[in-house]
Amino acid sequence: MQAVSTGIICALAWCALAASPPAQQEPQDPKAAPTATRPAPQGREAEIRAEAEGDRASRLTLKLKDRDLRDVVASIAKKANVNIIMDPGIEEPVTIDLQDVHWRQALELVAEQAGCIVGEAAGSVLKVEKPPRVYFAFENTDIQKVIDTIAKISGANIVVAPEVKGSITVRLKNIPWRDALDASVKTLGFVVVEEERGILRVVPASNIEQDLVARTIPLRYVRPASIYVPFIDSEYIENRRAKTQLQKNEINFTLLDTLKAMITPDVGSLQYIQETNAIVVKDTRPVVESVASTIAMIDVEPSQIYLDVRFVTTSNEDVLDFGVSPGSTGWSASIGLGQIPTRLPFDLGAGGWDDKVMAIEPTGGVRVGPFASENGNDPAIVDIPNVVFGAIDFREVTATLRLLQRDGRSRIEQAPQIVALDHQTATIFVGEAVRYAQARVEQGQAGGLLLALEEGDQSPVSVGFQLLATPHVVPGTDKVILEVIPQRTALTGTGSTSLAPAGFDVFKVGSGGQEGTIALPRVASSTLATTVLLRGGQTAVLGGLKSTTESETETKLPLLGDIPVLGHLFKNTTRQKTASTMLVFITPSVIRSPEDMEKSMASALEEKIRDHGSPLSQGRDAVFGARK
Repeated sequence: MQAVSTGIICALAWCALAASPPAQQEPQDPKAAPTATRPAPQGREAEIRAEAEGDRASRLTLKLKDRDLRDVVASIAKKANVNIIMDPGIEEPVTIDLQDVHWRQALELVAEQAGCIVGEAAGSVLKVEKPPRVYFAFENTDIQKVIDTIAKISGANIVVAPEVKGSITVRLKNIPWRDALDASVKTLGFVVVEEERGILRVVPASNIEQDLVARTIPLRYVRPASIYVPFIDSEYIENRRAKTQLQKNEINFTLLDTLKAMITPDVGSLQYIQETNAIVVKDTRPVVESVASTIAMIDVEPSQIYLDVRFVTTSNEDVLDFGVSPGSTGWSASIGLGQIPTRLPFDLGAGGWDDKVMAIEPTGGVRVGPFASENGNDPAIVDIPNVVFGAIDFREVTATLRLLQRDGRSRIEQAPQIVALDHQTATIFVGEAVRYAQARVEQGQAGGLLLALEEGDQSPVSVGFQLLATPHVVPGTDKVILEVIPQRTALTGTGSTSLAPAGFDVFKVGSGGQEGTIALPRVASSTLATTVLLRGGQTAVLGGLKSTTESETETKLPLLGDIPVLGHLFKNTTRQKTASTMLVFITPSVIRSPEDMEKSMASALEEKIRDHGSPLSQGRDAVFGARK
């Protein structure tokens, strides 16, 4: 009894001390230095830095010295984008130095240094309050007397059930009264249930199952996974999410599994209403409050990521073409010859048959032949017919020397821009679908083979550029973990006819009397799949695949081109070297507010204006007004 009396006397003494009015202070000198309760001077907010301002997962760096607690709490609320209220009358200076700490932990450490605590009010609002603290020691004292002492010190409304009985030994010093109450009743197996208007009930743990409460919690941003799954069709990647099979009436919503694990077994229940995107929970009040608190932490506005991607393919082609060959391409040096009459293959004057068809001068001095003059003794008069019996014609032969070098550069650029939610997959495709046919041989009714055409198994072919990206913002930072898959597909066939258009090649099908031709596309594809870590606004080069192709072609005249040394006059050599490079540039930007979105869109619009010149700028001013 003596120990009990001593504990009660000590408790009443502390009650009297807490209830006594504060000592009067001397009037403050108006010329004295300003106190910490006055507004903080400009530049003080720089003492609290956040890498990702406005993010609910912000991590803060604090370097504070004699800063007013209200100013510190206001800065944390702004940088973390949360609602924090304070009890009136809290005026405490804070001095603290923290590096890269989560904002909630920083808030609790700052409040603790000022003798305050951080609690949760309705609607996910945090409240900084300074509750009375208890200093008492009880030894083997009835629990109801301990609860009554705490109620007198704190001024709280506490209702104790008649089943709450037992003795407890307590020694507490400078502890908030609510922590002292919870620790005291839990020691004997009881619980504290908070009712409306701040009324606290101390009841046995078995009784709370009789006081089940139901609550509907609407979800704002968190939703089940969409039934539409973005994908890229490539042999180098596998879309595992698309292969996930759901049972009938099953929802792919991992949050439900987490919340259902918090429900009291065989007592509580939790249901998801898909039409209104809301959670209906029925359980004891502490469990319901725990579920609501968990949802409040998860159901926050997600960040958006603006992705600017540049897909560039460049190629350099060097051609060296030299030699002698028919043609007229490039620089040329040509020699053209005419027709040269000749006696060949005639041998005049040998007494053969050819002497009888020509006017010749035989050994006797008299010209003979059908074309000899009537005065055969006059050697100056000879009739030569207008007939050439032999000639070498060089008019169709041109010897050409070409020596040139071509350096061709081609650039194919795609610049897709897309905005995606945090942890959500997005895709964009720019191109067209090209259909094609394939040949099939089947046996006819008469036993012969028939050649039939049908649409190809892999038709249509998607030609163009596609980007698949899944961004993940690192909480509390401006960094993005980006899963990105860019893919470019193009037709590279050499066709140029109506049968085989550009990008297609012609193939022969069938045999014998069933031969035919068919045009099929030749497809070149470039795919890159990777995961990178980037800071917002930082550009990374995702691809640098470089390929080089060299070829040498020799064209020559038969036999003459094989003559040593002189053969170079009758042949032509072409050497070609082609180098191609694929580059993918990607720049993510984290968007956490409408202002960030407006800034990103304005930047993209300015870039388009620069690309298209002043007419677009004038058109924009006509629609949106001139920018000041």
